[in-house]
Amino acid sequence: MLQYLIVGFILPCILVFYLYLKIPKFIIIFYPIGITAALLINDWGFNYFWKLKHTFNELSLSALPFNLGLFPTLGCLFIGSIHYHKLNMLAAFLIFTGFTTLIEFFGVLAGEVIYRNGWNILWTALSYFTAYIIAYIYYKLVIRYKILQSN
Repeated sequence: MLQYLIVGFILPCILVFYLYLKIPKFIIIFYPIGITAALLINDWGFNYFWKLKHTFNELSLSALPFNLGLFPTLGCLFIGSIHYHKLNMLAAFLIFTGFTTLIEFFGVLAGEVIYRNGWNILWTALSYFTAYIIAYIYYKLVIRYKILQSN
């Protein structure tokens, strides 16, 4: 459980704090949508399709460090790569979906993530892709309403 806290929350939060010092408005705008997408997908998934090796009675509670740390951090990095680094949208989707899926694949191989009810790595990739779509749609709304200026 300690590794979930370190990898899922503490390390990502150190990175987010660094980013916050550099671009606070960006983090304030996009970090909450990352949390929202993670909670939405993981609450559904933990009830039916996957679980972590170390769990609480409430299965989704085990993912809380990831929902509040790693996943919103990756969402911010995804949008930041498009907004600030001008990474092609399709490339960003492929890179971030592939990277996040690969991280989970290693978790499955290590026995830390357990799939149930027919869930597999392809469904995992689709769930991450969906989360990045949510973040991207939100990003387009933020740009449209000039909450964050496009470069």
